[in-house]
Amino acid sequence: MGRRAGYLAFAAVMLITGSVSWGQKKAGNPSPPDGATDVTMPLLQWKAGSTAVFHAVYLGTTPDLGPADIVAPRLALNVAMYYHAPGIVPGTTYYWRVDETEKDLVTVIQGDVWHFTAWPTWAFLPDPVDGSNTAQVAPDLKWVAGQGAQKHHVYFSDNKAAVADGTAAADKGTVNEPNYAPGELSPGGTYFWRVDEVDGFGAVVAGSVWTFCTVLPVDDFESYTNEVGTRIFQTWVDGWGYTEPAPGNPGNGSGASVGHDIWVAGTGYTTIAETTVIHGGSQAMPLDYNNINTPYYAETDRTWAESQDWTANGVDTLTLHVRGQDRPFEILKAATPPTLDGTMEEAWATASVQYVGEVVDGASDGPQDCSGSFRAMYDSAYLYVLVDVTDEVLVQDSDAAQGWLDDRIEVFIDGNNSKDAAQDTTSDCQYCFRWNHGVVETPVEWYRSPGSLVGVKYGVVTTATGYCHEIQLPWSVMIGGAPRPGQLIGIDVMINDDDDGGDRDAQIAWYGGTAHVPSSWGTGLVDKAPVYAGDRLYVALRDASNRMGVVVYPDTEILKATTWTAWTIPLSDFANAGVNMAAVKKMFIGVGDRANPVPGGAGSLYFDDIYLTRPLPAGE
Repeated sequence: MGRRAGYLAFAAVMLITGSVSWGQKKAGNPSPPDGATDVTMPLLQWKAGSTAVFHAVYLGTTPDLGPADIVAPRLALNVAMYYHAPGIVPGTTYYWRVDETEKDLVTVIQGDVWHFTAWPTWAFLPDPVDGSNTAQVAPDLKWVAGQGAQKHHVYFSDNKAAVADGTAAADKGTVNEPNYAPGELSPGGTYFWRVDEVDGFGAVVAGSVWTFCTVLPVDDFESYTNEVGTRIFQTWVDGWGYTEPAPGNPGNGSGASVGHDIWVAGTGYTTIAETTVIHGGSQAMPLDYNNINTPYYAETDRTWAESQDWTANGVDTLTLHVRGQDRPFEILKAATPPTLDGTMEEAWATASVQYVGEVVDGASDGPQDCSGSFRAMYDSAYLYVLVDVTDEVLVQDSDAAQGWLDDRIEVFIDGNNSKDAAQDTTSDCQYCFRWNHGVVETPVEWYRSPGSLVGVKYGVVTTATGYCHEIQLPWSVMIGGAPRPGQLIGIDVMINDDDDGGDRDAQIAWYGGTAHVPSSWGTGLVDKAPVYAGDRLYVALRDASNRMGVVVYPDTEILKATTWTAWTIPLSDFANAGVNMAAVKKMFIGVGDRANPVPGGAGSLYFDDIYLTRPLPAGE
């Protein structure tokens, strides 16, 4: 146990200095960096995998690299570079990877595919990409400047010939930075633009004509505020409804809740709309769904005062962006309870390792001075936590009542994951365990002791590089009973360090939170959230004649995705269900099966940038 902790601390130092690549069997640290756009020399370099004896280099112009793309089949271990003698073509994007051969000369560790673009003298890599039909109505046009460019001459118009010919009507003048904002454009419009690069001597390198179509916005969630009348749940109605402005709305009776609750005491939220997890702009719509209780489906709905014509300008697709809630790590179920002796037995092998090293108080001299890691697992009765501390100087010169001044660990639990601004005495716990020369003593729990200590047990040992705690915490105290798979808890682990007696020198944390402030702690997912067959993400449209069509997302895993997904739905799917797309009156977004509801789960989703698109006109 101690050897492993010391090894991790040493490896962390060495990796920072770049001297070794401990445990990394893949080739890494590519040069040029992955995604570079200013490459002029065809020299590829990388850091060799830790067990490699030979390198095989692939280079091509597509990410699907195969045998035909091998440019160096067997470079020696000490030759972690390749020069492409044929050269690279300006403006071309190249993909490359390095496969590492192990010493048995049979095992091959396939590398990641990296890419770079050879730097041309003309403007390139436009954003929106050439041919895009998802440009926003008020876009910020960007590009990568050509090599040697000092200024950029922009031409922009809805007339292709005007841009190609550089007419006065399309001429927008020169800009110093590689971006241009044309202002608000027509929804569903087609536009053309070109950038000519001008070097320091006045020489001009003409650019290509690029094109894009703007979307027809449905909702980008940017206009909502905390004020009555402009609150997000007053437009996207949920199961709770609202009372003001009068006459209010009783809600749709489903298990959905739209927006953050900024009124509950101690909340960490200051805005009803989400302002951190966003796809575009500065706001998104948060939606909590609860299908555990009746009516076993959750939905939000928006009604337009006037029917919407979703056939205008040839639109044919509805797009909405969706993602689930971040979950920093999973706390898996223990096959057998661990023996609480301060050592890591086999039971801990499948638990994920979370590293503790963020300095939140005082100062640390580096990972050997104070660092660590923790693992967590559970059963129906207890949460088990193993904390492995690296600390080159161990001090215990204060009494237990002032344990924070010495070497100890602190485990913070927010049982209902409230993320409140201050701890409470009902669901929050702060369990403290001193090093105490490896001797077990009565621990400390600051918020609800002594009752909160019932069922708490631990073991501690001094190791060659510090000390290790193995802890048992009762669910009955933290959440009032056994946890359910998929339940979220707030958690943070902090380590106190005292090197010379007296006051504490430093405190480090896993999540970088603040003691006694649950909103700053991390989040743990108790086991993998089960996927319920009835929990399906859906979108429905209803027209002015009450004809309705429902489209279901094909994969329930979308509910757990922690990256944004663009869900594109052909409008023909709704039209084939009988919806008059020229008279759309109401839109629904939900989780469950509103026609055949069955008990399901609960969770959180975010939605952003809902819009309609049309194909780019033929020939453009």
